Amino acid sequence: MTGVFEDHLGVDAVVAYVDGELGLTAFQRAAAHIGRCPDCAAQVAEQTVAQQTLRSADLPRMSGSLFDQLRSIPVAVPAVPTVSVPGLVRDSRGHVRHDREPVGAGQGGRSRRFRFGAGALVAGLAVGALVAGSADSAPDATSPDTVTTIPGAPVDGTLPGFQPVSHR
Repeated sequence: MTGVFEDHLGVDAVVAYVDGELGLTAFQRAAAHIGRCPDCAAQVAEQTVAQQTLRSADLPRMSGSLFDQLRSIPVAVPAVPTVSVPGLVRDSRGHVRHDREPVGAGQGGRSRRFRFGAGALVAGLAVGALVAGSADSAPDATSPDTVTTIPGAPVDGTLPGFQPVSHR
């Protein structure tokens, strides 16, 4: 009797069945299906033949030239040139690690936060000076408008070579 929702065993299930890697319940279900399904039984037979062939085969051997090439590789690693990188130090065993002392910490004991605050203070003072300086040079809105005349220009406000335009 074949169930409506019963599918064939997948390749992974067939390999696991032949290799004996299935749990007890899964093995029993697979064995029951293989007993009813000739297609899956044929796949299990093919996988069993492949497994027996691979287990009876000789082990591969490494060629002599490959072995000689591998043996000629130097065992010791060349020394790494010492390059000074900020924030990295080399310990007594030659391992590179992060420096526990932050970069610039030896400069009079000033912390990064202090230097950042001092820079922000200087920037704030500069912006304040610019604002105060521009407020002194701005024209006063309460003073009357003044007109500057150019020496030698006609008093009526017309320039030579230009015609006055009437606005409608």
